[in-house]
Amino acid sequence: MKETASTRGMLILTTLALGTTAGAITTLSRYVRREAGRRGYPSWDACRCDYKTKKYIFQVLHSRNERRGETVVSHEWGIYLLKPPLWLRRCLHHGAQIAATLNPSGRYVERITLSPQEAYQLAVLLQRASSNEEPVEEAELEQARIVWRRELLHIPRHSFDVCIRRLYPAHIPQERAAQVQPLPAIWDPHSNLPLPTEGTLLETPTGTRIDYIGWTPVQVSYCTARLKQEA
Repeated sequence: MKETASTRGMLILTTLALGTTAGAITTLSRYVRREAGRRGYPSWDACRCDYKTKKYIFQVLHSRNERRGETVVSHEWGIYLLKPPLWLRRCLHHGAQIAATLNPSGRYVERITLSPQEAYQLAVLLQRASSNEEPVEEAELEQARIVWRRELLHIPRHSFDVCIRRLYPAHIPQERAAQVQPLPAIWDPHSNLPLPTEGTLLETPTGTRIDYIGWTPVQVSYCTARLKQEA
């Protein structure tokens, strides 16, 4: 009798635990879908993320940005996936949206456009912050010809590897000044720095907010771009 009562009690507790877990998962799933819709995250069919478009995927697990004088350098550590199956690609897409929705930090980056004048002013601010130089005169701003350039310093090739990028200002000849175009960029409001990020995120409209997937601003994806205004 005691064994029967004990077994029955275990079954009841197991049923309650399973029911509670299932209820929590259902509630969480509804919240994520509702929040993703409110934020305007793209669906799998509409998304232009690397998970959908690239043959090889570098899945970032941790990242770090740092300022070196006027240069911004990003390090991304992650897993290099070779031709992953469609089901895994879809899981990564939805997983990115879930992680961004549940991320308690609430941080984000923003798509901006740097005009040629703003490009120089930003370079001056970074230089001044690193060397404590005197403010630059307005006349010097008008004569300056600077553009920002992105460079890939290390390409991931192994199963677990690092991707290193940098964004840096470069002087250009006077005769090329008229050809300089505004630079699309990703801005991190938390650190007040532009990021070396490349890809389809730079094709989103100016002012688009892209939510963090993880804890650092390099961990962003087209999946978490707020492509429509919040309701």
